[in-house]
Amino acid sequence: MGYPLTANSATGTSTAATVIPSTVLGQVINARTGAPVPRALVRMNDRAVLTDHDGKFRFDQNTLSGANILVTKPGFTATTEMQDGGNVYFQGVQLSVPLELRLYPEALLTGRVLGPDGAPLPRIAVTVLRSYWEETGRRWVTVGQDQTDSHGNFRLPQPAGEYRLETRYTPLDPTTGEAVLPVTVPVEGSSGGSQVINAHAGEELHFELRPVVSPTHTVTMTTEAGGTRDFMRISARSSNGSTLQVNPQMNGPGGETKIQLPQGTYTLTARRINPENPEQAETTMTVPDHDISGVVLQFAPIPSIPIELIVDSSVTSDNTNQPPTLPQLGLVLENDQPDAERGDSSVRPTTRRDQSFVFTAPPGSYRLQSRNVSAWYIKSARYGDADLLQQELVVAPGAAGTPIRLVVSNDTGSLQGVVNLNGSPAGCWVYLIPGGVSARAVISLRSNGSGRFMQEHLPPGSYQAIAFEYRHSANYRDPASLAAFSGHVRSVTVNAGDKPTLNLDAVPVAEVIP
Repeated sequence: MGYPLTANSATGTSTAATVIPSTVLGQVINARTGAPVPRALVRMNDRAVLTDHDGKFRFDQNTLSGANILVTKPGFTATTEMQDGGNVYFQGVQLSVPLELRLYPEALLTGRVLGPDGAPLPRIAVTVLRSYWEETGRRWVTVGQDQTDSHGNFRLPQPAGEYRLETRYTPLDPTTGEAVLPVTVPVEGSSGGSQVINAHAGEELHFELRPVVSPTHTVTMTTEAGGTRDFMRISARSSNGSTLQVNPQMNGPGGETKIQLPQGTYTLTARRINPENPEQAETTMTVPDHDISGVVLQFAPIPSIPIELIVDSSVTSDNTNQPPTLPQLGLVLENDQPDAERGDSSVRPTTRRDQSFVFTAPPGSYRLQSRNVSAWYIKSARYGDADLLQQELVVAPGAAGTPIRLVVSNDTGSLQGVVNLNGSPAGCWVYLIPGGVSARAVISLRSNGSGRFMQEHLPPGSYQAIAFEYRHSANYRDPASLAAFSGHVRSVTVNAGDKPTLNLDAVPVAEVIP
């Protein structure tokens, strides 16, 4: 690529614009200890160098006005945020001063899987799931798996974060000749079902998993109308709260289905694959110390809850924006209990043949969330007598017909300001947390290189605002998430039609302990 040309008005000729090469230099440090990191690979666009024994690097003859920089080294990560790739864009003014780049040592989750007698269990798959937060709530993502060795050991290096360890149900373990029941760490249901493993950068955590080992018995099931080949899955939730994902054998006479379960009391849940009319059956049963039959599954449609969109009477008449379509609102029903197979329990709207929208949600309790991307916001949301901006949506078995009524409005305000980082304007992440009832837990945006930000179409109300140098995911519905950064939190009230100004001092990445 050549340099831009400028016209010479006197001669009609062109001359190359003058670019003065510069040097980009800096140091890579261990974010946990502050020590320099030698032999880290620093990439600046298509150039790369290794740091020296002092963690220092330099790029000579730089002619770029800005560049993406990424640092990598085995055993370290460039970021602890699930949604970041580690690339950081630096503008020219930032490249003109020495850079301090941070690497985070991985956390290490290790442990052993042992039988009831203390003997190691080899070839047991141990899965690690990571928790992170986005605008519509918590997400669980499977990020790693290891199989125990001959001594029952497992090893799972991961970036600093919040995790859960799981083993799956093994109906016939080759070592014991019996079933190995699943184990979850932390225990499912503890602390309201939200407890996690907090793994810090450079920390090693050791766990001893002792699954129950038991013989299994055959459970023979029938349905009230056959059709067992339509099953999507069958799960069995035991009386102690653990969930067993079982593999049904659907080749029995008369449409019978057989599963293998240890002795105990279970709640069986079965679902049929049918996009137009999904069905679910649920029954409680006890498995004695022998095979049983005669278990009947009675299927019923999974509740489909219609969604109605109503335009508020107070919409501004001078706004030319058309009312939003329902997909533009980014609706999600969030359940605090993760789905055992998907890793989360998000339910999103689906479209019927008549182009109407419904939530197809199994019985349970849900929080309505929105990730609004239009000029409109959800002013109210009701399901019967329930205000879904303040209460959970409780879906009962057989629920149908009653719609969720959403009232949307475009009577909004705006917010503008400048973010400073260590005294200078900078591009940072800004988070706005509604103080009142809202379908949005947090609104995130990014300031530009001059530190300026503008958020249009804000619902009227009070907000807490905070800025971070890098992306910072947290449960912003929980006031404790901001307690460590209280000196950086600012409050603001936004009224319809107003555009207040709010300047923020960002939390430097050095103050965020991974």
